Amino acid sequence: MSEKNNFKNLLAKYSNLKEFKTGSELYSYQEKADKIYFILSGLIRIYIKDNEQELEIQRQKNGSFVGVTAFTALNYSSRAAVYLDTKVLEFKVSDLRKIMQKNNSFASKIINSLSQYIEKLENRNKVQLAPISEINKKIETEKEIKKTLAAEKAAAKKKEKFIDQAAAEIRKPADFYLNDHSVYDQKTAKEDQYYLYDKEIECPACSHKMEVKKIRNSRLRIEEIRADLRPLYKNFNLYNYSILSCPSCLFTARRNDFYDFSKSRKKKIKNNFKKIISEDLGSDFKIEYNDLRTINQVLDAHYLALKLYDFTDYHADKKAFLWRELSWIYEDLEEDELSEKASLKALKNLEEFYFKEDTKSTKKESDNITLLLAVLYHKHNQRDKALPLLDELIRDNRVSLRQRNKAKDLFLEIREANRNR
Repeated sequence: MSEKNNFKNLLAKYSNLKEFKTGSELYSYQEKADKIYFILSGLIRIYIKDNEQELEIQRQKNGSFVGVTAFTALNYSSRAAVYLDTKVLEFKVSDLRKIMQKNNSFASKIINSLSQYIEKLENRNKVQLAPISEINKKIETEKEIKKTLAAEKAAAKKKEKFIDQAAAEIRKPADFYLNDHSVYDQKTAKEDQYYLYDKEIECPACSHKMEVKKIRNSRLRIEEIRADLRPLYKNFNLYNYSILSCPSCLFTARRNDFYDFSKSRKKKIKNNFKKIISEDLGSDFKIEYNDLRTINQVLDAHYLALKLYDFTDYHADKKAFLWRELSWIYEDLEEDELSEKASLKALKNLEEFYFKEDTKSTKKESDNITLLLAVLYHKHNQRDKALPLLDELIRDNRVSLRQRNKAKDLFLEIREANRNR
């Protein structure tokens, strides 16, 4: 029996599918702590009592565990309130221990969830949750999900679908995604096909022939280049199609980097990368795009590319570009905290490249890196580091007029902000 099916069978054997309506509770203060829940859909708000006052310290959504303190306590010291209609897999603590003994990845995810909750408790006075009004904006989406789920008639099939989803998410190690990454329901638009066409290519690492979506650049129209250097295209999001992935050896990279890997790196990928991913994520893991690819597939492709770039010790600026794309994708999903985290990762990698790596970049590429680093310093309130980089660009007559103008605009903006402090 495959690892995937064995894990699914364990989940099916030891869990119950439960549904909770808005306004109800999974558990409350001092109730017997004998259940732990894995959220499939919905939103749970976690409260504790602090100096006789009730304090919200955590919000858990699909892909998260709730009630993990049942491992260490006889009674719940918190209250789990259902804010949106919620579906969960319910586990008895004793049954959950059996699964943990048989699946290390699952055990790691449980331990990570417990550690995060303890950290929230220890820093409860510093917890800053987004206003609940922002959550309300997403209720309409939640209602659409509810309609879809309600249309599934057979209870057995419904549970199997959720088991597949839970097993796929739990098998991924905690460090595959950024903390607080979730599962998303968005898909790419049908209208995207106008800008795409199919083409068969050969994987540079293993020579496997595969079909990919190529972009009709002649049909793209840039409406705006934002202050953070993100180009916005008319009716098209380029970053949903920026990653290519080989289904055979799992070679996964940005379209711009796909054919630029050295022979030694390609050999390392061909011989070892799939084995490592199979050990970490399961032997069946690969990037498979639907006709209308989902945002989950787009995100998985970016994270797998990052895994490969780390595995091959690929250039830090290329990692920075991946993190920057992830930041923009999370921004479009209104995941502001995740967008911020990804942007900081981009800054860290770009700093490493700029100050440590020997580079054979062209003058234009080097100037682009300098400008982007200054923009990221500005974005993350490190403006004093941005100013000398911008000054360098402004004073160099060999820099293109477009880059110098952008540098000058940002330089003046920062200087004005410093005066008004």
